[in-house]
Amino acid sequence: MSSRFIPLSLPRHIAIAAVASAVLAACGGGGNGNGIVLPPVAGTPAPSPAPAPAPAPAPQPSPDPSAGLPHKLTGWASLPATFRQPGPTTGQFITAALGVTPPFVDGQPLPGFSALLKNDDGTWTAMPDNGYGSKSNSGDFVVGFYNVSIDFRTASNGTTVPGTVKVNSHVAFNDAKGYLKDGKGVDLKITADFANYQTVSGNNLVDSGKPVDTRIVSGRLLTGFDLDVESIARAKDGTYFVGEEFGPYILHFDKDGTLMSDPVPHPFLRSPSNPLVMNEGATATSLSSRGFESLAFNGDKTRLYAVPEAAPSLASLRPVADDERYLNFFEFDPASMLYTGKNPVYRKDGPAKDNQIVIGDMTNIGGNRFVLIERDSLYGSKAVVKRLYMVDLDVKDADGVLKKTLLVDLLNISDPDDIGGPLANVANGKFSMPFDSIESVEVVDDYTLAVAIDTNYPTEDGRVPGKPDDTEIVTIRFEQPLFKRGTPKT
Repeated sequence: MSSRFIPLSLPRHIAIAAVASAVLAACGGGGNGNGIVLPPVAGTPAPSPAPAPAPAPAPQPSPDPSAGLPHKLTGWASLPATFRQPGPTTGQFITAALGVTPPFVDGQPLPGFSALLKNDDGTWTAMPDNGYGSKSNSGDFVVGFYNVSIDFRTASNGTTVPGTVKVNSHVAFNDAKGYLKDGKGVDLKITADFANYQTVSGNNLVDSGKPVDTRIVSGRLLTGFDLDVESIARAKDGTYFVGEEFGPYILHFDKDGTLMSDPVPHPFLRSPSNPLVMNEGATATSLSSRGFESLAFNGDKTRLYAVPEAAPSLASLRPVADDERYLNFFEFDPASMLYTGKNPVYRKDGPAKDNQIVIGDMTNIGGNRFVLIERDSLYGSKAVVKRLYMVDLDVKDADGVLKKTLLVDLLNISDPDDIGGPLANVANGKFSMPFDSIESVEVVDDYTLAVAIDTNYPTEDGRVPGKPDDTEIVTIRFEQPLFKRGTPKT
């Protein structure tokens, strides 16, 4: 690994850990004899950064600092958990939960939004993850994205009924061009290549005996066995880059969902589901479901930032070996399809050891400024950490770590207009998002963010005990214009 993979601006104690990471990654192996080759860490030198945008007015804190910046709830909507998109029968490898009995014949549930993009025509692009949470149980779930229309409830009406979400269309991710079986780069044997659906026991595939749906085979549709898609970023040309967790990989799809090139592996992150680990005995360096939960362009869309949920499981690869709060944003050049080696360091909330807080999503809000979600894995009355933070890649604290500003505690959203109504266990004038996987944040306008959840259907009941969560989306407006996105030139 090139030493250019190490951020030169880090303080000495973080830089030492990064050097150790580079040495170990260099020794970890690239090729595996099956055509899976890790890309060079950096190709050509990164271009000079674009001029910094004019700074936004300094945010003024709320009277209560723990509440973030002055804000209020302005919209609330949901998609019922009962929604089904026509398609292959799915849920054949999960068990009944919260009154829901699978399988779902000729229909695909929409288990929440792991990523959300606002479209110019007023609709939204919404992407669920791999289906049911693991490689083993999601082989019959077709991954892709939806176009949806959202009619937010924006005023009190004395009820707790949110606005509505209409699903307009679905685009299935696919490998119609055969990049995953061409003997080059990353090759994966996907669900469409098997006669029967596969499950997983340890590192071994297990034939379920259930035939793969012919639609998956004929279209080489990608499933939750093949890839765990978690984040999506739209390029200037309308194509999509997707962050994934089984590799973790960065994927590139056209507007119709067709894979445009081989997946790009990370130089040293490898999940337990990575084929190098499953097939070649390589060491996993990140925990399961800790891949690229976030993928976001910078302001001029010349760089992507891939952000894992948490720091590597291998301590020597962390920015600070003995402190699990620190993790990297990995900078990626979409033009060369290479990592640049510039990796800002971020510090999560929570303890240094056994840190259970993860990054749920990240979105650009103008220039080098971003909003992130930090969350724990608890829901309902047990939820503790559900927060939005703002960072600027050009602003660091004394340790060289990105300085962050709390925008809002999502368990304590101001709701002076009573849009949420009389919700159980929520104080008057407040609204709460007591969900495990709050995984989408998107800019609505200069003052407003949209936030949406992944429901982990059908296993979680964060809103109403005993009832699987619907997919909820809210809008939160701040008193100051904080989210000044430019319009990149095409």
